[in-house]
Amino acid sequence: MKKKLPSIFKGIVKGNSQNQKQSIVSNVEDINDESIDVNTKIKDIFSSPNYVYKANVRILTSNGDDIKKTIIGRTNNSLITIDDELIDVSSISQIDFLD
Repeated sequence: MKKKLPSIFKGIVKGNSQNQKQSIVSNVEDINDESIDVNTKIKDIFSSPNYVYKANVRILTSNGDDIKKTIIGRTNNSLITIDDELIDVSSISQIDFLD
């Protein structure tokens, strides 16, 4: 004996919905933007599948220094290097992940 299941509500879509197209375009524009925040880049480095315990990075500071360091962790305001140094995040103008 089969039981009759309740019917499914089918909502009516009125008008032309463009929200998906607009969100895709805005995401593409965000990817091409080169002014990515330093905190976002640091977060991406630590969440990368290549990061296990340490990450080799190139850091450009706001006073023009080019530093290559191995970072192992982060506090709220600074990066911790493998040499037990603290680098202030507010002094970093750019950070790049080295392979």
